[in-house]
Amino acid sequence: MKNQNSIGVISKAFTNKILIEISNKDKINHNYKGDLYLFEGINTFITIYKSRYQKFIYQVTGLFEQEKPLIKEEESKFSDCLYFEATPLGEIENKKFNFGLSKFPMIGDYVYLTLTEDINTILQLNNQIDLSLSIGSMAAYDGYYPRFNVDELLSHHMSILGNTGSGKSTTVRKLINEVIESAKDSFDIDSANFVIFDVHDEYNSIPSDNVNEVDVEDDLAIPLSTLCKEDWINLVQPSPGVQLPVLLNGLRLGNLISKETDFNNWINAYCALFMYENVQTEVVGKRTKIVNLLKDIDDEKVQEALRSYSSQFGSISNGREETFIEALKIFIKKESGYHYEDCKEVIASMMEEADCSVDDLSKLETGINMVFLFEEIKGNSQVRSHCSTLMTRIDNLIATYSNSLFDKTKEKIEEFNKIMSFRKGFTIFKVSSMDDNDLLFFTGYVLRIIYNTQKDKRRNQGNIEEMFHFIFDEAHKYIQERSYEEPLRSLKVFEQISKEGRKFGIFMILVSQRPGELSKTVMSQCNNFILHRIRNNIDLDQMRKSIPYINESQLTRISYLRTGSALLVGEAFSVPMEVLVNGSEYGEYSKTILPSKIWKRVAQVPFFTD
Repeated sequence: MKNQNSIGVISKAFTNKILIEISNKDKINHNYKGDLYLFEGINTFITIYKSRYQKFIYQVTGLFEQEKPLIKEEESKFSDCLYFEATPLGEIENKKFNFGLSKFPMIGDYVYLTLTEDINTILQLNNQIDLSLSIGSMAAYDGYYPRFNVDELLSHHMSILGNTGSGKSTTVRKLINEVIESAKDSFDIDSANFVIFDVHDEYNSIPSDNVNEVDVEDDLAIPLSTLCKEDWINLVQPSPGVQLPVLLNGLRLGNLISKETDFNNWINAYCALFMYENVQTEVVGKRTKIVNLLKDIDDEKVQEALRSYSSQFGSISNGREETFIEALKIFIKKESGYHYEDCKEVIASMMEEADCSVDDLSKLETGINMVFLFEEIKGNSQVRSHCSTLMTRIDNLIATYSNSLFDKTKEKIEEFNKIMSFRKGFTIFKVSSMDDNDLLFFTGYVLRIIYNTQKDKRRNQGNIEEMFHFIFDEAHKYIQERSYEEPLRSLKVFEQISKEGRKFGIFMILVSQRPGELSKTVMSQCNNFILHRIRNNIDLDQMRKSIPYINESQLTRISYLRTGSALLVGEAFSVPMEVLVNGSEYGEYSKTILPSKIWKRVAQVPFFTD
């Protein structure tokens, strides 16, 4: 440090910042050992020497002037004095940088601009890394392009956050293309397994040789039988009070219908007899429900007994009641193998053992109608009205996806199985036509399939030979913190992956403009953050609570970042650093449409001509 100009001395010291008094503004910029050192203001690195081999590194976060007396007399003249405020970054000891301080400088210690060789050490530019990438240049230091170890960057969950138009999508595309370029000469990029859920059709710049592009609704079909309870909850989004148990019981009954061809008939006969003997209600209406249950049963004795049921009086002809009851009991025993009196316990036991899965949407609808029937024979006449929104959602699923996402076509199901083998480095699921509820279902479903596959491989083989990176575009739309007033959604698989995914080679990259709406559990497990401009106070507050690497001055700075600038913090970055993302060639996809380009005067063309 001999002959290097000191730019000032420490006048105040705290654990989270220091205040530096600048003695001579004209000597801040200087030449040292042939290198020109220029003070660039905020974000500039500064050094305090503890010894020849140990240095404290700080970063300037504020500048201001304050009047100071020239001499210590009451009526002395005053002059303006310049002060810098700086926050701690870490220590350099024996030419190695460590983030964070174990000790702190003293008042009166001299402060220097950080040497070029030390900046290289801080940014780890001297390290020899097998696989690294760069996404841009340092904002405060022209010509510095920090490189990041791919092993450190992509072995943690990551969040890329920023308001719309701030450059986050460009950053994602730049990151993906850098991965491809970095691996081109040494690695097989088709083993990378990046799975991208493209909400706005923005990821078209990836080299096509490495991409499997899938239009979800047109190109594939999901076997309904592979859906689990959480998938159905996300598809239907029932209310937790009444609709959830109705949905789950409907799935179990639908599963039983799939396995037993005559299940529907004897259940209807059982419900009809139970209603006849136990439900006290208006007799004509009661008869109507019983007739509807029995009208399709192909049994002559049942139909003959049914003809004795008077539509006028809602009662069975004299002497025919026992015949009616006996005919139903015989039919139930013949079809099910159980006595009528035992059916209640038998049905309960069968439902307890049944899976919450069906192979056809119509069987789910039938199963739920059976649940309604069970509730109605117990006297719960309001159950259908409470579940009207549930049935509307199921009807919509049948109308929307019976011939697309849940098509039973063998070719489309085979295509789905082929896609899920992930033979190319990048799989892009085009999901722009899906609403937020269906996005939650589909992303969670794919994630769960891979999670279960990876767990099985680890259990059976003892090791994992594949890894996956899931990029969730517009993640706040579906990986969303749920309020108590909203319908039920299941984030179970996302939360499992956020906590346990590392063990199974599965990592998430959340891309969002509204971090305040993201699941707090999932976001809290992210270790790397690329932060673009964010101005919403709710989002900033959520970041304050969720990101341990960021201080208050940096959080304030985020609100004023220009488009394309990003603050990088986390495990993969040696220090928090502001970077200008070098991705102009990837920025056109989300370019804002300007009124001045659209509102052009054009010749008026008449609607009709002679």
